[in-house]
Formats: sequence, structure tokens, C-alpha cells
Amino acid sequence: MSDSDVKQLLHIKKYPNRRYYDTTRSCHVTLQEVHDLVVGGQDVSITDSRTGDDITNLVLMQIILEKDQPKLDIFPSSILHLMLRSNRQALRGYVDQYFTPFLSMLARSQKQFDAYMRNAMSGRFVTPMDWANSMLNAFGGSSNGASDAAAGADSSPPPHADDDENLDELRAQLSELQDRISALSRDGSPSAAGGDAD
Repeated sequence: MSDSDVKQLLHIKKYPNRRYYDTTRSCHVTLQEVHDLVVGGQDVSITDSRTGDDITNLVLMQIILEKDQPKLDIFPSSILHLMLRSNRQALRGYVDQYFTPFLSMLARSQKQFDAYMRNAMSGRFVTPMDWANSMLNAFGGSSNGASDAAAGADSSPPPHADDDENLDELRAQLSELQDRISALSRDGSPSAAGGDAD
């Protein structure tokens, strides 16, 4: 991977007049430009110019509310109620346990697909086998999967067996999370579902 492929974290300061200054590149940016940078795969860190507090999450949430509101529909109202009712530490535990693995898997898939598309658009695929191997790599298969199939290798499980196991595990975790949310909704306290109260 070359240095141009590695994106540098952009440090941005937010000023009281709602202006944003990118200290990494020494230029003013708008909220729309911050949105475009993030959508383009750039990571940002945003601090309040007066207090020095990290307000990255606050600004990203503002961007979602103003620019991508339909994305909020993925959260059931029970999750939003839980977020409002529970203490910060208990909520952080739930998010880390249930959402972080899924988001990591999503990010890996996105990176693999982006790499596949860059190769496809640059014309780097020379033969149909190169193209097939790239497709397998982009969507989680092995690079020798096509040649294994051609050679009649049936000793390994089908490529979707791991996916089925992961899906079953995610379903079990989702069911457990829904049970905890229901318990919290009934009891009204974060400790009812195993969370630590602060």
C-alpha cells in the first residue's frame, strides 16, 4: 500500500461562529465539505476551539440530522428510547458489545469492494480468471477459490458456511439485545439488564 492510499486523520476546529478550520490542511471548510470528506472515506477529528473538547460525535450526528436523515430509520424507536433513558456507561457497553463487531465487518467489506472497483475501473483484470479471483476476494472468498472449484476440491465447506454461522450468531445476539431492551423498557433502569449504574 502506498502512502497516497493511507488517508491522514484530518484535525478540524469548530469556532463559535459555526465556522470550521481544517488545521491539517490549513483551510476553512464548510459542514457540507466535512460531510463530503467523511462520505469519501476520510476520518476527521473535530474539537471546540474554545474548550478543546472533542466534539466529533456531536458534529457527525449534526451532519446525519441535516444531510442524511433517512439513515436514522435503521434504529428502531426502542433503541432510541433506550439511548435517552440509560446512563452513558451502560449504553457504551451495549454499543461496544453489539454494534462494534458489525460495523467493523461492514467497514472491511466496504474497503474490499472499493479495492475491487478501483482495480476494475483501472483495467487491471487481464483474464477472466483474474476477474473471478478479484470478485471472490472482494466479497470475502479466497483468491484460490476459483482454482479450487475447478480442481474439484470438495474437502472445504462451501464459502457460505461461515456466513451462515455468523448470521446465526448475529441473530442470537440481536435476540439477546432485544430481550435486554424489553427488560429495560419494563423496569426503566439500566441495571435491570446487567448494566452498571453510575
